[in-house]
Amino acid sequence: MKIVHIKTDGMHCDECPLRIETEIEHLRGVKAARTYRSMHLTSVLYDADLVDANTIRDRVANAGFEAHVVAGSHGH
Repeated sequence: MKIVHIKTDGMHCDECPLRIETEIEHLRGVKAARTYRSMHLTSVLYDADLVDANTIRDRVANAGFEAHVVAGSHGH
């Protein structure tokens, strides 16, 4: 498992984090997604054999938000 952190700008209401999480969680290989509106950050736990960080970032962008990968790491 890996974790990617995505700087997520453009969230203007309390519904935005849920919208982002729902969009990402539909990707095959994503185990969990959490968006923190106050921190402008989305953290995603995923299986790198099934999906990559850029695909996850693109899904956030396609949902209408600015998205930039800021960090990634290996999970256990």
